Amino acid sequence: MEWTPEAEAYLKKVPFFVRKKVKREVEKYLQERGKKRITLEDLLEAKEALLSKMSEAEKGYEVSGCFGVDSCPNAIMASSHLLSSLERILEEEKLTQFLTSKVGPKLKAHHKFKVCLSECPNACSQIYICDFALHGVVKISVNPKACSFCGSCVEVCEENAIELTEFGPTINEELCVGCGHCLKVCPESALSEEFRGYKVYLGGKLGRHPRLATFLDYYKAEDIPELLRKVLYLYKKHNQKGERLGAIIERLSWERFVKELRDLV
Repeated sequence: MEWTPEAEAYLKKVPFFVRKKVKREVEKYLQERGKKRITLEDLLEAKEALLSKMSEAEKGYEVSGCFGVDSCPNAIMASSHLLSSLERILEEEKLTQFLTSKVGPKLKAHHKFKVCLSECPNACSQIYICDFALHGVVKISVNPKACSFCGSCVEVCEENAIELTEFGPTINEELCVGCGHCLKVCPESALSEEFRGYKVYLGGKLGRHPRLATFLDYYKAEDIPELLRKVLYLYKKHNQKGERLGAIIERLSWERFVKELRDLV
């Protein structure tokens, strides 16, 4: 849609990490009302309507994934089925009823238990501010004997995580984000896929006391649903007033939360 300069200038006041989402919601709202060009007046109208809508939540949970899951060239995983499974678990666990029992019948947007999934390390779906977050990742195995020393893997790595030595490529695990780009350009079998799955993060949130999600571990896709059930069990067990998972983790300590999680059968 076309935006007037005044409307675009106002949009730039929105924090960058939610600006794309806000723009998308505004355009959807105004398209439904027959608008083809967005003025500042239109934007302010949409802002008032959407903020009013966002202040209350119909459900006690939210599940979101990548926007270009079927077309993104960076996608490592294809997670539509997994997302559906996770949403079904949230419904089965009666998150909405649980939260209304804690905070009353009118849930606010900040009460939602948020599950986010990104198909690659770019994390376009803002996984680091979600309660239960996943991003697709590939772990690389190196076979130095097969290396032709072409240097393609070094050139393509945006993280400078690969060094080509006289013995072949070595990967700095602390720098590697698991994007898998090096796999695509290696003309030999010097680099191969050791693991394909998800990095799991817990406890992200914004608000008055923001907290970035903490890395838990690597998991295969088939193990994610059971992990979510265990996390939800602890979330309910320790929830006092409808607070987010991150607040619970801060109160208990990360070490205690992880220990309780590992101890669950």
